[in-house]
Amino acid sequence: MRTLIIDTSGQFTTVLVAKETNLSTASILQGRPAEHLHEQVQTSLSSLHIKPSDLDRIAVVVGPGSWTGLNIGVTAAKTFAQVLDIPLSPISTLDALVAGHSKPTWAIMNAGRGQCYYVRCTCFTHDVQPAMAVAPLDTVFNQIRTDTSAVTVLEYGNTFENQLCGDHRYQSAARLLPESLISIMNQSPLLEGDAIKLLKPVYLQPALAERGTIS
Repeated sequence: MRTLIIDTSGQFTTVLVAKETNLSTASILQGRPAEHLHEQVQTSLSSLHIKPSDLDRIAVVVGPGSWTGLNIGVTAAKTFAQVLDIPLSPISTLDALVAGHSKPTWAIMNAGRGQCYYVRCTCFTHDVQPAMAVAPLDTVFNQIRTDTSAVTVLEYGNTFENQLCGDHRYQSAARLLPESLISIMNQSPLLEGDAIKLLKPVYLQPALAERGTIS
């Protein structure tokens, strides 16, 4: 199965093509507007001498993440899947972040307004997936500090670096790694038909984004 993977959740725009679990090509651009996503996809496919019709599946990171980026990335992924009549796999940002790491692992991300998205992952299979939640920062940080069994604390971004810098388990990530995206996509559900139309991104505080506070 050949899959086109799109991630526009953060400051990087990532386009991957994978065959089964093997990476065929990767295009990772920083600071380039996601508006150029279609050009990036076309360049990636051309490098492999394949056409969109050669794809068997689309996978896309649905957030949490940048309002502007996710809006472009998820819309493009849904359009590809519907036009090509192939399934779409939605990928959670935090699920991709913890993929490949030793468990138990915390994954966190700034949600704004004094809150953060978080998930505590003890295992991850197609049938058992951790549930993401959102809570006040102090609540989550207290849980992390008292969780002596957790091996790693991962943050998407580095907003909380100062608060957690004393914790040797803390690591920050500026982008989601290709191997993590490929790993998690094969454990994500396959959406078809109306389920693709109903798919919506998880935006970072959309009310603020609509006012231009968050890009």
